[in-house]
Amino acid sequence: MSHTYKAVSLALIGVTLGAAALAQETSSDQLEEIVVTGTRAALAESRDKKREAPIVQDSIVAEDLGRFPDDNVADSLSHITGITLQRTRGGEGQYVNVRGLGPEFSIVTLNNRILATDGDGREFAFDVLPSEIIAGADVFKSANAVNLEGSIGGAINLTTARPLDRPGLRTSLSVEGDYNDLSEKSGYKFSGVISDTFADDRMGVMLTAVYQDTEVRSDAVHEYFITADSPGEFDANGDGEISDAESDLLGLCCTSFGTRIQQKKRSGVTAVWQWQVNDGFQMTVDGMFTRLDAPTVGYHQSYYVEDSILDEDTGLHRWSNVSIRDHWVTGMDIDQLVPEISTITEHRVVDSTQFGWNATWQTTDRLKFNFDAYRSKAERDSGGKDTWMVSGIGGHHTGRVDMRSGGLPNISVTLEDGRDLATALQNGALGDADYGLHFTGLSGTDVTDEVTGLSIAGELKLEFGALQTLQFGAASTDRNKVRNTIENDTNGGSCQYCNMYDTTFASLGEHVVRPVALPNFMRNAGGSYPRRFMSITASSYLNALRALDGEPILDEHGDPTGEVFDSSLTAPAFNPVQSYDVDEKTKALYLNANFRGDAWFASAGVRWVSTDTTARTAVNRIVFVDDPTPEIPTSSPDITYSEAEPLKQKGSYDKFLPALNVGYWLRDDVLLRFAAAQVMARPSLNQLAPTRIDNTLDRNYFVVYDGNANLEPVEADQLDVSAEWYFASKSLLSGTVFWKNIKNFITTELQENVDIGVVGNIGEAGEAPVLYDVSRPINGDKAKVLGLELGVQHFFDNGFGVRANYTYTDTKAYVGGVHVGPLENVSKSAYSVAVLFENDRWDAQLAADYSGEYTDVSDSVADMSTKAQPITWVTASVAYKITDALSVSLEGRNLLDEYNLVYLGGRSDMLAGFETWGRSYLLGASAKF
Repeated sequence: MSHTYKAVSLALIGVTLGAAALAQETSSDQLEEIVVTGTRAALAESRDKKREAPIVQDSIVAEDLGRFPDDNVADSLSHITGITLQRTRGGEGQYVNVRGLGPEFSIVTLNNRILATDGDGREFAFDVLPSEIIAGADVFKSANAVNLEGSIGGAINLTTARPLDRPGLRTSLSVEGDYNDLSEKSGYKFSGVISDTFADDRMGVMLTAVYQDTEVRSDAVHEYFITADSPGEFDANGDGEISDAESDLLGLCCTSFGTRIQQKKRSGVTAVWQWQVNDGFQMTVDGMFTRLDAPTVGYHQSYYVEDSILDEDTGLHRWSNVSIRDHWVTGMDIDQLVPEISTITEHRVVDSTQFGWNATWQTTDRLKFNFDAYRSKAERDSGGKDTWMVSGIGGHHTGRVDMRSGGLPNISVTLEDGRDLATALQNGALGDADYGLHFTGLSGTDVTDEVTGLSIAGELKLEFGALQTLQFGAASTDRNKVRNTIENDTNGGSCQYCNMYDTTFASLGEHVVRPVALPNFMRNAGGSYPRRFMSITASSYLNALRALDGEPILDEHGDPTGEVFDSSLTAPAFNPVQSYDVDEKTKALYLNANFRGDAWFASAGVRWVSTDTTARTAVNRIVFVDDPTPEIPTSSPDITYSEAEPLKQKGSYDKFLPALNVGYWLRDDVLLRFAAAQVMARPSLNQLAPTRIDNTLDRNYFVVYDGNANLEPVEADQLDVSAEWYFASKSLLSGTVFWKNIKNFITTELQENVDIGVVGNIGEAGEAPVLYDVSRPINGDKAKVLGLELGVQHFFDNGFGVRANYTYTDTKAYVGGVHVGPLENVSKSAYSVAVLFENDRWDAQLAADYSGEYTDVSDSVADMSTKAQPITWVTASVAYKITDALSVSLEGRNLLDEYNLVYLGGRSDMLAGFETWGRSYLLGASAKF
């Protein structure tokens, strides 16, 4: 952490607390004039929604028109008990985990409507949604027969504002600038909301618009690959024998690390029209459009250092001067090391829309209906537009790698001419005359997701003893997700020029590589390695290839193969085997009875769900593998595939999902709750399509079938027991114990060393069967979740307040009936705590969100799991109301400069992942009329 930005962060924290103290001092004689608005009012309303809810629920409410608590909806949700985040580039929250389960086990809706997504599955990426268009969020933690099915962790319903909720003309405008201390780049955002009612406040319209343009950067490890059987053993001391300490060895195969820079342009528009036709009928028409235009470019340096035997006769290895600690190779000299650079671009433009009509009809004093129809759509246009360009310096180079604890290793490379790589890069002494041809990957997917939903809900007042109302309804959805994969790996185009490092760009007459120097590169990662490197211009790289058109292709011995280079073969092509078209149709009926007594209330109901799926894809076979140079780690085999043939699979299932919720007022301010239910989460949409990928190009003889149309939903029995003490106005102390017994967990069936009919010639040893490991998803595993949630919220008379929660989650995952450890991506301990102050002028907050260690990948390598280390995300903000209509604000995020660090097997010298985001500062102003 640099002293400058550490000082800025501490200053912001000090300003936040100081502003609160100053404001408290200046208003101490006028406590009765404190106005409950903004943060305080929003938290009080959230508390009231929890109290009045018939189920176990937590909520977030916008602090004002167009002002959600955080710039990102997911970051606001992280303040709720039981919720942790998965962050994307720049540290922004992208996916939400609820009660120990990942985003694939939670459904996200907007106004109780399913949101289409741009990913392969159902998981909703919150970074596509500007927070300004959201008025609130409810997290349903216990099930109710009335609510949409599809969640085991919990359901998240986002809501947009309605003009008739607050009649009159209201307008809000805001502007915000941001700065990140890692990238040293800035951005801006504009937003506005206008709402008005007319016709005696029986009709209203609301428009919301937001536009953001900012640059975010993440420095990260792109690849840190360790193979379970490499090197296996190594005679490190040269005594001619393999000791116990020199056996069962793990060593680094390859690593690639660098920076990813994303230019994020995010825009959104919502429109709402409401009409209260008469006292018994109201209807709403609403629409939403958002666009996330977030192209990313990544600059990486790569080192393939895996050991191999260079000379079979002498037993000469690539490695020498090897050091070992506890069966981990901690250092080695490497011969024949090619220093590589890569530039990776990602084209992500996502358009999301949702249009809906809703009507409420009070037919009689006892009978009410609600009708809803909507259509949601998400589109991503990325097919063939992503690039992965790799180049290297040809020649006989050597290197040294030494592992470190807590970060990246020390890496040095000596070029064939004796120059040090890092020094040459720093001095700008390398360029097109040094770097040559290698890998030219072109890929990407086009995704279209469309959801159409219809529902009718009725409520009948009975007031028959304790039975108060009967709720009933029907719903249907029709969802179609299409993924078209366009890439050049399968057709061999990506590796047509592999290992041609000696064919430099200068020899082809093109200017392709340029030096890159970034501030604060790989901050917090430690280690010694080149801090300056080269970038690749993809279009110039592809132009360079055309200079070889018609030239003969040579084999590994330098002899002509009879074929000639053709740069047009590098173009990406549609891959039907990795594409799919999935249709899912659902129907649901429900019946729910609500009861109430003097000090208790309850609901009991059942929801029947029927699901029919049709998945379309294509399949082909691997026919032949020709690998003449398996000893060269940067080379790749030639693969022959059969023609793809269409495949169509259907699946269906029906489920009954009962739910019970009971509340008992122990006294006027203490509420006890009990909830029990059977719930389900549908398989991810890509898991329904039997697409196939293989890693033969990387010499990893592994075939993965991503989908299976016969997959059943994951099901769970769950219980909740909670106590809520509303000990003061706007205050709450709560505790919940939750339990889930999950079955039909989707797992991977692995068959090893299977003869799938592939013939190959490996190392010119002659044709022979090539055995593959084959995996496919199946139902069968189970998991158990037991957790505790504690929360407190309290405001003092002097304007100060505190909000805090803690979640403990104990999970057990079973594979093949054997306990294999905790569920992935689940922190056993997480907390969120905030100190608040607010009066009629000042609004200040200091908050910390902590996520503890969790298992990132179970059984990653050699029966060891990867473990992500704890993160504490600290934010501080202060806002000052200049007038009733005008206010300014200052906010700092990730003030501790936290970063993501992942170890293998819990060993700090066995790195598995790293990503750093830097601190961000935001300065804004808003006006309302």
